[in-house]
Amino acid sequence: MKPVKVLYFVIAVMIFLSIIMFAFPKNGIKINNDFTLHFPTFEEMFMPSKIEYADISKILENQINIDSISEIIGIGDSITNDTIKADAQALIKSINRLEFPDGDKSNFYSFCKKLLKLKNSGKLIRIMHYGDSQIEGDRITSFLRYKLQNKFGGSGVGLMPAIQPYDFSFSINQTNSENWDRYTIYGRIDTNVKHKRYGALAAFSRFAPIQNDSVLNDEIIYESWINFQKSRISYSNTKKFKQCRIFYGYNKKPVLAEIYKGENLLKSQNLIANENFNVFSYTFPEYSEEVSIKFKGKDSPNIYGVALDDTKGIAVDNIALRGCAGTIFNKMDRPLLKQMYDNLNVDLLILQFGGNVMPYIDDEKESESYGRWFYSQLATLKRLRPGVSIIVIGPSDMSIKVKDKFVTYELLESVRDALKNATFKAGCAYWDMYEAMGGKNSMPSWVNAKPALAAKDYTHFSTQGSKVVANMFYNAFILEYQEYLNKK
Repeated sequence: MKPVKVLYFVIAVMIFLSIIMFAFPKNGIKINNDFTLHFPTFEEMFMPSKIEYADISKILENQINIDSISEIIGIGDSITNDTIKADAQALIKSINRLEFPDGDKSNFYSFCKKLLKLKNSGKLIRIMHYGDSQIEGDRITSFLRYKLQNKFGGSGVGLMPAIQPYDFSFSINQTNSENWDRYTIYGRIDTNVKHKRYGALAAFSRFAPIQNDSVLNDEIIYESWINFQKSRISYSNTKKFKQCRIFYGYNKKPVLAEIYKGENLLKSQNLIANENFNVFSYTFPEYSEEVSIKFKGKDSPNIYGVALDDTKGIAVDNIALRGCAGTIFNKMDRPLLKQMYDNLNVDLLILQFGGNVMPYIDDEKESESYGRWFYSQLATLKRLRPGVSIIVIGPSDMSIKVKDKFVTYELLESVRDALKNATFKAGCAYWDMYEAMGGKNSMPSWVNAKPALAAKDYTHFSTQGSKVVANMFYNAFILEYQEYLNKK
């Protein structure tokens, strides 16, 4: 080919590409929620912009153990040493604090009052930490439980499902017979479930099939078992427990239930056929690090959970709901949910949601709609458990890949604001995880930290990152509690 023809061809290609650059939408063409087609603009070709990622160095440097300075916080203005005062104040200022509606802390202070009385009451009070996949495997919750139980007493891993839905739990080793099935109110709902009785875990488990007809096959005997043992990598207070409680109900035939420690039978009970919520429990004479539960019968009760707790102090449950946006409480059978909350003596609910809606929010109106739905959940929970305190933890920073850069979802702050508004409307406390970790475009900094504090999906924290986030939240929590003590 002659040189002049080559030149004409190159010029034609450049003109064609230039036309595409002018005509192609700047924000690309959205194919679906996961894929958008982009074409570089003139500015990107010749004056490429640089995305500024958040500097999280000070956040990591200021990871304090607030319990080590709680005495200084409590003493307040009586400190005479100016250096100590300045250091304490600087550390306090580094904490991303809980936020309250118009400064009204009454809902949170009602829980502080219970904490203050806890050591003398000899009671067990409960915190339930609901969340999406960000808290799977007891991430975030395990550190929070460890710190709270160290400070206020208590032991045990808390409320567990009869069958683990996830591959790994940091805090306990759980094994089961293979004939268990799990049914949830979120995600893909089994059409064989003709009721809304899911309980506090938003799920129940069975070892016999669901049979909606009134006649059961009396020839089949079902047997199953669950075993819980301490995890070598869990925190020390999680490894032991004083009581085991099985929450169950709605079995159509009697079922024999037995509680073992090793080979030793500790308690046996015939769970009669009934249409009610019930509890089968055993209190160990000494702390235990393992327990097995065996069942045998012609039907299975719905098992709503197994609580491994102390008899006093604080219990903290990890309730991870993968794919859930936190709008499930209105969908469940409320009398059963109330029974379970009351029986467990739930005094604080931590609701950590928002991340799962991000890929599906297209505009501000959808963010506001989500906020209204979330408010209705908070209102329902407060009606079910009058006097319960609630803290909402908003979404973390989440990155989406735009061309060759990872950037914060465009409407993440809109969703955050909608959640915060819903929380304040309900009179509850809000902790802004997004701002605590550095705000806009901070997730890439967590991913690229050494060691990595977040996974390569630019959404979930690593084990180390989960501990950092949990510590920041705990510091914010204890700072408010200490200020409550100061007022008292």
